[in-house]
Amino acid sequence: MRFAIASIACLSAAVLAVVVRGAADWLRSFATTWYALFGAAVLLAVVALVAALVEREASLGRRLAIVSLALPALLAVPALLWVIATLAPLAD
Repeated sequence: MRFAIASIACLSAAVLAVVVRGAADWLRSFATTWYALFGAAVLLAVVALVAALVEREASLGRRLAIVSLALPALLAVPALLWVIATLAPLAD
């Protein structure tokens, strides 16, 4: 469960950062941090999914909770990367 929660935290931080900063004129350090947060969110979500599948003593409810916390990172990251790639050229 902790990996799924950490994944949501990384995803939230990345989304908040892009909402505050915007899609244009990114410094190299901001872009590196932003992509690192996304990478961490995806990696933690994958680890959470594997842990949910491997953990034998976890109940079905706990497994469903882990999956529901991990899925937003796996679904939102490609969508947000597409939005940034689409909006960045329009901002110039």
